[in-house]
Amino acid sequence: MLGGGVEAGARRRRNVRRAVLIFIIAIIGLVPVLPWHKYLAIREITVKGGERIQAETVFQSLPITVGMSWLTADTQAAREALLRLPDVRDARVTKRLWGQIEILLQEREPLALARLGHKLFWVDTEGVLYAEAQGGFGPILVEPQTVETERGRRLAELFYLVPLRALMTSPGHLLNSITTIRFEGSTMILSLRDGPDVFLSIYDVRWELAKLRRVLSALAGRHPHRIDLRFERAVILQEQARP
Repeated sequence: MLGGGVEAGARRRRNVRRAVLIFIIAIIGLVPVLPWHKYLAIREITVKGGERIQAETVFQSLPITVGMSWLTADTQAAREALLRLPDVRDARVTKRLWGQIEILLQEREPLALARLGHKLFWVDTEGVLYAEAQGGFGPILVEPQTVETERGRRLAELFYLVPLRALMTSPGHLLNSITTIRFEGSTMILSLRDGPDVFLSIYDVRWELAKLRRVLSALAGRHPHRIDLRFERAVILQEQARP
């Protein structure tokens, strides 16, 4: 009985190996017959996260297209191509089963306009001058110091982003009356439309803007040449020189 059981077990193992061998041979026989290019081709490319960037712009920049081989698609080259688009801060390109490519974009967040020479540029929240602007409304950062980086030109003094962001996100209508912004050391200088130059400390811009609103309201028709708010307990006014 014991010998018969061993022989039956060996027979089953031989049958299993034979079945596996037949299956492998069948698969090999199907390789040249089946249209594998249809199953391994890219069928769809999806783009997520792009609100200001048009999908057509994304597709035109890609070295990957629908119909190409999904296996050999170079996702790193696709990512590098997307990073060359001015409005793209970061990008991720991922292969999904089957035949899908998923693109996730992170766009740059515009913060302000900067003027260099006769050109205007958008500055994002990281201080990168990422795209030339055709025009715009609002305060313009005048002739900031910049440095060249791998991703393009960037503000040289990144600590100016904190007071700049505080100014550009300040509530009320004061922002509409500011024409230009300049930085000199620890001082932010604002030029008001049909009004004075205002000197602020970069360390507490929100509080000083609130103080500026009160000062402008108290002046009631006076037009000083300069308002200096850099001192905690004093406001210094410089009147227009008389002709």
